[in-house]
Amino acid sequence: MFPADLSDVALAKSDPADLRRIISVNLRDLREKKFHSNVLKCMKLRKAFVLLLLLPCSFAIRAQSVDKVIRSYVDFIGGKEQWKKIKTIVASGEYDYGGIQFPFTSYAKAPNRYRFVVPQNGKQYVQGFDGSSGWKMDGFKNATIPTLLTGKAALAMANEADVEPEDALIDYRNKGHRAVLLGKDTVKGKSCFKVKFTRKNGDTETCYFEDRTFAMVMKKAVSKNVEMGGALLDIFYSDYREVEGIRIPFKIVHESNGQMILTITIDKVVINEPIDDKDFQP
Repeated sequence: MFPADLSDVALAKSDPADLRRIISVNLRDLREKKFHSNVLKCMKLRKAFVLLLLLPCSFAIRAQSVDKVIRSYVDFIGGKEQWKKIKTIVASGEYDYGGIQFPFTSYAKAPNRYRFVVPQNGKQYVQGFDGSSGWKMDGFKNATIPTLLTGKAALAMANEADVEPEDALIDYRNKGHRAVLLGKDTVKGKSCFKVKFTRKNGDTETCYFEDRTFAMVMKKAVSKNVEMGGALLDIFYSDYREVEGIRIPFKIVHESNGQMILTITIDKVVINEPIDDKDFQP
């Protein structure tokens, strides 16, 4: 019953006093071990309790930090109030697909209408979203009737653009999106804050904001273009210019595994030009 030495027990058979002494010593040892065990359990429980108390504080600090980074970025691109005044954005310039250049014009209207046109040699590629459904017509493949798109494909612009003119990070919580600050990283020699951004539909992106200006310099995201087959893109933003109180990157480079896929160079941006809703229909 007790962890007494067997030789001691054998000797104690001839002397009841020795037997009582052995039992007493072993009972004391058992009580001491039980006491120390209880102390260790209490210490572990106390440590776990303290960690549980600190956990919400840690989440609060990280949330506060990511909100500060995103708020600074929104301020950099012109601020929430200025962007709320934007009704339409018309941009024109050049697409460079691996050395082949095409002119383009894109049209965006709040809250979620979008269309872009790429003409070349009398033909054109057109894709749009009318606020509820998407469509495209690829004249380069001799298509003459628009193809209707549904689900995620309806929002999957071949130029990787969002259908909303307003930046997704403005009021991102109210839009149902989530963001987490992952720490810091370096992008082409620039020290950046690294933020994981999860959209309401579950799509995730990793955004990199220069820690000095808070400009977004890069974003990692899965390509929206169905022809890319779900490839991961590194999208680089540069040449930010101010237009009507907001800042827009006039150069956007898409790379996959270090290979340039698409370079967008914007020549002109017009803000709040009237556009009829019918222009976004197929």
